Amino acid sequence: MTVPSSQNAPAQTAGASAGPGDRATRPAVVGHRGAALVSPENTLASFRRALDDGAQLLECDVHLSADGELVVMHDQTIDRTAEASSPLRSGAIAELTRAELDRVILPEGQHVPSLTELLEMSRAPLFVEVKAEAAAEEVARVLTALPDTAPAAASTVISFHPEALSTIHRDAPQIPVSYLVHRLDQGALDTAIELGATGIGPGIQGLSLAAAEAVREAGLQLNPWTVNRPEQLDIALACRVDTITTDDPAWLHGELDARGL
Repeated sequence: MTVPSSQNAPAQTAGASAGPGDRATRPAVVGHRGAALVSPENTLASFRRALDDGAQLLECDVHLSADGELVVMHDQTIDRTAEASSPLRSGAIAELTRAELDRVILPEGQHVPSLTELLEMSRAPLFVEVKAEAAAEEVARVLTALPDTAPAAASTVISFHPEALSTIHRDAPQIPVSYLVHRLDQGALDTAIELGATGIGPGIQGLSLAAAEAVREAGLQLNPWTVNRPEQLDIALACRVDTITTDDPAWLHGELDARGL
């Protein structure tokens, strides 16, 4: 099946809910950067809040520090998230050492976590987003070293960078990968298949019913991001997605409960 461009075939939002004979099942809830709407993003406090609020998976972003440590932060720099009172308030993660990053104070007194810290504290699998291709080899090494009994051992690596996912697939083929895209079209689906991905993660506004069907026909999981409003949830449920990434897991569970899922 050819996937139409979602720019030309938008998801149906009005009246798009599944009918009585095709009712959506409850998707798994993914805490985006933890519970970023209610707790400082990509901090251990935010990830704990997401788990307490019912997230079944956590999503985090990772970069590589100047001395080769995996750092959990979305941006390439600390500038946006560092507090005004932080001893260190500016700089690129790739140019800062782990010791320097330990001086950074985030909102609510939180610190910049390492991926290892997050993996050790999590009681759920993760979607580990590789933000910089250079971090892929170390992500593969760290995830491979986890004991099989650790909840995080069932984690998936996600990325917008095909090269990063290729590295994971080469170094640790047992680790599932999922390809992130802004819009889900045939080219994106072809790339995911070529990468040996188990899933694909489009932006919720870049998802359509026809594209979702093509993903199912390809045998991939559908993992859209980031759903924070009822109309976005309408799209996700109409497309019968496998997971839903949100900044507020408690809100999403409430919405799913209200819809009888």
